[in-house]
Amino acid sequence: MGLFNRKSEPKGYQPTNAEITEAAQKLNAGSQHAAYDLTAHSGDYRQQTAMRILGASLDDATQ
Repeated sequence: MGLFNRKSEPKGYQPTNAEITEAAQKLNAGSQHAAYDLTAHSGDYRQQTAMRILGASLDDATQ
């Protein structure tokens, strides 16, 4: 047993900015399916992906 335990690298998919933007536009249009599917596919990056989608949806809504 070592003194320091390293965590394993996160596993999952990090979506591209284009995928995030598309999911955000669909979310603003009233459909949550694209955002849900992209977040579910992200594995350990779920929370980061959800925050990126929400941030992009706010940016899209203010323009």
